Amino acid sequence: MSHKFFVPAEQIVSNRVTLTGSDVSHIRTVLRLKAGACIQVIGGSDKLHTVRLVEVEAKEVLGEIIASEEFDVESPLAVHLGLALTKGNKFDATLRKSVELGVRSVTPLITDRCVVKTHRKKTERWKKIALESSKQCGRTQVPLVTEDIETLEIFCRNNDDLDLKLVFWEMESNSSLKNLQLDQAPRSVAVLIGPEGGFSSVEIEKTREHGFQTVSLGPRILRAETAPVVALALLQSLWGDL
Repeated sequence: MSHKFFVPAEQIVSNRVTLTGSDVSHIRTVLRLKAGACIQVIGGSDKLHTVRLVEVEAKEVLGEIIASEEFDVESPLAVHLGLALTKGNKFDATLRKSVELGVRSVTPLITDRCVVKTHRKKTERWKKIALESSKQCGRTQVPLVTEDIETLEIFCRNNDDLDLKLVFWEMESNSSLKNLQLDQAPRSVAVLIGPEGGFSSVEIEKTREHGFQTVSLGPRILRAETAPVVALALLQSLWGDL
């Protein structure tokens, strides 16, 4: 199987492709590919390009497109996930699974009960994880990881116009995805998942003011790293592509 690379659309001109940055090192020193070898390139569209390497230099790799095919594995449901920070490497693992489950964007959140209180910037690391996970599961789009760790209020405002807005909350006992009353299937969903201690009642009221609905994930309390996986799988099963 050919090695797959994501390339910004502006680096594909006509049938010529330019690869830069870490991709160059990966091609030259890890894969040890030479001119004449072929790779696969995705460049901001639903086409998968087969590219023959023409020049493999120290700072850039040039190639030519020799074949293209339609390649769309993205879900019709655009899920925008607001995910509270969690301890250790839990956030990293949840991010990987969220990418596999077709999430469109992930916003790291700082909330009242977050154990992690520091704002040490990890967004570059998280973007790299999103890229690597997209390659691993064969996606055509790399999900957006927001530049900053946001507050609940900012996430709610930024996703105000989506079709459906949900807060998965362990204290909700009456409403679930199965009994939501919807006029039509949503095409975009904002999803909020809390930290180890969950959302506070004050935070829940704040989300409701922005039109979010609280929903349950069942009678058992799920761990902070389990809840997003379950929620995304259910959403993709109902309105996406699972």
